[in-house]
Amino acid sequence: MVFRLLRPDAERAWKHPEILRRFSRYRGIIEGTRIARYLLAKSIKCSFNETNSLEDLLLEFKTKTKKFRDILRKEGEISELGNEKEHSYIALAERIANEYLKSCNFCERRCGANRSEGEKGFCLVPKDAFISSAFLHYGEESVLVPSGTIFFQGCNFACCFCQNYDISQAWKKRYPIEEVAQKVSGNTLANLAEKLCNNGALNINYVGGDPIPNIHVILNSLRYQSKNICQLWNSNFYLTEESLSLILDLMDFWLPDFKYGNNDCAKKYSGIENYYDVITRNLKIIHDVGSGEIIIRHLVMPNHVECCSIPILDYIAKEVPKCVVNIMAQYRPVYHAFNHTEINRRPTSEELQKVKQHAKLLGILFEPVS
Repeated sequence: MVFRLLRPDAERAWKHPEILRRFSRYRGIIEGTRIARYLLAKSIKCSFNETNSLEDLLLEFKTKTKKFRDILRKEGEISELGNEKEHSYIALAERIANEYLKSCNFCERRCGANRSEGEKGFCLVPKDAFISSAFLHYGEESVLVPSGTIFFQGCNFACCFCQNYDISQAWKKRYPIEEVAQKVSGNTLANLAEKLCNNGALNINYVGGDPIPNIHVILNSLRYQSKNICQLWNSNFYLTEESLSLILDLMDFWLPDFKYGNNDCAKKYSGIENYYDVITRNLKIIHDVGSGEIIIRHLVMPNHVECCSIPILDYIAKEVPKCVVNIMAQYRPVYHAFNHTEINRRPTSEELQKVKQHAKLLGILFEPVS
């Protein structure tokens, strides 16, 4: 792939030695000198069949996870890349995901809906995946553009200030998902990803709404994809450990939101429990065990610098120091934010400056991508 910088800030970012160091594998995939993780996973043959129990499948998955990580360290020696094994590591992950779908535990709501049989949980996403759009996005972080974004309909959050409320939740009380979005199979999703790649995307960016309810379909699509392109998970990151384990070795880059510095604010504005505990756990996993190539998005909210922004930055500096942070000033009071007077305005320049100064004090890298 020819590496083209389409924005001046991207050129500046890639000249930063820490960006080059922290995102070295992603840059290598772009330049064709490194191999996307999902392609490596295709070379691993697994032993399972339709009669295996979930316990058996998880045992095999644990064994092959160790093998994958050995292969990852020797990626230059792989000679069978692109040859999808009938029972590959990806196929095994997909099979486990479909077992989880029978009592859905993809996100920490753990609703237990049998989506395989048509039941729907909080996200209202059925067994099938639905997308609202797929296109080359030029508004993402500079090092990511053009990004091949695939926007999934539906979300497991209920953020009162959601800027993508039209695809995440506004439709839920009015229309079935089938009337507002396009149903896609894994094969269709793969074709979209390949087309985006052919048109110049530097990555395949799974976003929404949120991609979490669609893990099983995304895994299936990876079996059909063949391009050496970065796979990017762009999410609220409220996954369970079980579901995160299925994509942990397959995603090259992570773009998680880190909205709140405590559980109370998350409950009040997004209607979720134990947010801080779940997000910090998952960030630690992808930082220490996953690719470690991460841009955390933190949206600065009015009147939430002390309770959210400062604790978030303190956690990042101490526990996940390899992360790069996008300190975002894009908050605006949309959707139902007007119901909360304390967030019914834009953040002030003083609030934004206080957050950035604290990040500088902690030595957090944010300027190249913010």
